[in-house]
Amino acid sequence: MIKSKIKFLVFAFVFSIAISCGQQKRYITYQVKQGESMRDIANRLDVRTKDLLRLNPDVGRRPDANTTIIIPNPKFKGATTSNNNVEESVTEEEVTPVEETNSTEEVVENENTEQPKDTIQVVRITYEYVTHTVQPKETVYGITKKYEISKDELLKLNPEYPTLKDNLLSIGQVLKVKATETKTFVSLEEDLKNHVTHEVQPKETVYSITRFYNITKEDLILLNPDHPNIADDYIDVGEILRIRTIENKLETDNKKFYEDIIDMDEEETIDIAFLLPFKADEYTNTNAKDVFKENVLANMVTDFYMGAEIALDSIKAQGISFNAKIYDTGNRDEKVSELLDNDALEDADVIIGPFYSDKVEEVAKGARVPVIFPHYSKNQGKFSSSKIIKTEADTETHTNFLVSYLKDSYNGENIFIVGDETDDSNKQISTLVSGLKRHDSILEIHVLKPENGYIKKERFTDKMPEGSHNWIIITSIDNVVVADALNSMVVLPEGVTAQVYAVEKGAAYDKMDNNKLARINFSYVANNYTDENAEETKAFNRKFKDRNKTIPSDYAVKGFDITYDILMRLASGKKLSDTFDEGVSIRLENKFDYDKKLFGSVSNKGLFIVKYNKDLSLQRLK
Repeated sequence: MIKSKIKFLVFAFVFSIAISCGQQKRYITYQVKQGESMRDIANRLDVRTKDLLRLNPDVGRRPDANTTIIIPNPKFKGATTSNNNVEESVTEEEVTPVEETNSTEEVVENENTEQPKDTIQVVRITYEYVTHTVQPKETVYGITKKYEISKDELLKLNPEYPTLKDNLLSIGQVLKVKATETKTFVSLEEDLKNHVTHEVQPKETVYSITRFYNITKEDLILLNPDHPNIADDYIDVGEILRIRTIENKLETDNKKFYEDIIDMDEEETIDIAFLLPFKADEYTNTNAKDVFKENVLANMVTDFYMGAEIALDSIKAQGISFNAKIYDTGNRDEKVSELLDNDALEDADVIIGPFYSDKVEEVAKGARVPVIFPHYSKNQGKFSSSKIIKTEADTETHTNFLVSYLKDSYNGENIFIVGDETDDSNKQISTLVSGLKRHDSILEIHVLKPENGYIKKERFTDKMPEGSHNWIIITSIDNVVVADALNSMVVLPEGVTAQVYAVEKGAAYDKMDNNKLARINFSYVANNYTDENAEETKAFNRKFKDRNKTIPSDYAVKGFDITYDILMRLASGKKLSDTFDEGVSIRLENKFDYDKKLFGSVSNKGLFIVKYNKDLSLQRLK
């Protein structure tokens, strides 16, 4: 049994009702009587129920009889109560008071008056845990009996281990088995310094903030009991919200949230040109169904434009004036040169397209405006013009993004990297090894490559100590190598667990059963992530289906996101490149975190890390 100070902080505001004093204590404890609610007690004290709840963030509105709570001292100078019966059950010695002052000035709380941060007190509740390290042959039942707790209590203390519900343990797993609570008072100013914070901007919502920082609404509510309206999805511009404690700060917390601001003159219009290879001339005498049957390009281009159309509708609805011109660039964008020679793009403020990478430099050279390359190409690393904006991250960015996440998450895992002898795989292996070893605690990394065409399972398990948790990072896109690595993780020695990561989820993973991917906690770096429950996503899906009688593909969403993001940034009245310095935007399922360099094209570093859950749903890890 190990006793460790694993601290979990919950906060609530305590407003100073009066600051005149002798030696009386401002706050005392009170024992709740049978049938009393927090409202009943607040009414007798002549204070607001929500202030009483803020003093007692771990107590609900209907506490059990004999629960000890903190209340304002009815005897304290300046405090008012309408009934002295509450004094019968109070004990002054049991509570730490707010620091007293000798000032005789009385400051009465006023909801319409903002108080200085150093006069507002915060109750900090610290939990000190007793922990237990799981030994061989131990069971959930045995542990609960040993510490005289119920299984439900064990689950509540250890939400990070949901498999406890199924009585599953891992040797070496550290479980919290008992919690001791301590309450202290600190100033709001000090409290905010101990947190990553976010100041609410115009148009921001609870959903957009939780999505940006990848936290749940419940997390936001728990950390901000002084903002109870979060529960109703209401926040005010200028409010300072806690996101997470400084100890848990992530590298991405330094990013700014791009704010959509429309600042155009009434007569101003944005001219946008789309260069898309519809190849309409080739399909003049072809049935529409035959055009799209097994024609990947035709589906990609058409879906992209259908998504862009909805983005144009949304932009128009916000009062933004634009002219959109759509050009069919023909087979392999063969008509691009003709468009440039005829000055067809001369009036454009921005160009989305062309689709083919070998035509992008030609457009950038012939046009005087930003050129948006709308999807990924393995050749995009060769782009040199500063006018070119790449909307999808390259493989090196994927690899570095995974390194950053793993370094933040590392907790003693045993690390394997699986690759092959291709140049791309070897480059990724080198980046992963050098990046991960910058972490002070990562000393050894096992690199496995095929021998005689495959990788034996024993090459993994022989290096997996009993009770270890292992990370398997795959850089290869070879079908056999990927299958060997995944299949080896399905059944492991008793007490050994593993999580598999991929730098990219390529075609090799589409050949694997999704249930198998879920079983091994498969996680990967992704260009996009969809929250199907988001109102914005539901609205887009409905609108797309009503207009096109089908559900949107990834390319349709990409068409919407890219078009909407570019036009909203231009509607700010600033140069497009200048808006890239003002923050990261997340649209329906794509993130735009543009990185400007002194020379060369602009890159998008907006990525996610996504994990398969047991129910086959996808969870965003980063």
